[in-house]
Amino acid sequence: MIKKRTISVCTLFVLACVLLLCAGCSKEEQDGTESKDGTGIYYTNKSCTKLIKKDKKINTDMNSQLGAEELLAQMEKVEKSSEYKTAIPDNIVISNVTVSNNIAYVDFSIGYKKIEPNEDVICKAAIVYTLTQLKGVGYVEFTVSGRPIIDTDGKLIGALNRDSFLFGELPME
Repeated sequence: MIKKRTISVCTLFVLACVLLLCAGCSKEEQDGTESKDGTGIYYTNKSCTKLIKKDKKINTDMNSQLGAEELLAQMEKVEKSSEYKTAIPDNIVISNVTVSNNIAYVDFSIGYKKIEPNEDVICKAAIVYTLTQLKGVGYVEFTVSGRPIIDTDGKLIGALNRDSFLFGELPME
């Protein structure tokens, strides 16, 4: 009788320890891939006025150069029947992306100069929010045909991060 009770108490103790260990686990899986609740690709609504995050399982620990290339390719893939669209306008081509020293350098084709101001902000914000999920990418710097982007005041925009976009000015869904 005592032997059975000891086994039952030990079994309950082991189960309780396992449950406590599991409860303390983070949402990040052991292979370095965050849960889909935490990562995603950023798109825009049909009228290009809001960012929409679509949850995707992204390995944030992958090589940042390959990761940036893959994420930008995924940003351009949207089903025609969906309620959202790519935040990268149709007439824009991303000529190159290079990651170095915690910065992803994204070079647009010359067509970038023809996009509307609201498309410009949404496009840059979507790229920044998507790429900065990667380990090794804290900032994104944009160029057009290899030349830095200048704002309406004639100042260089420079490297942007998530804090560069104010939520009051950047509509999110």
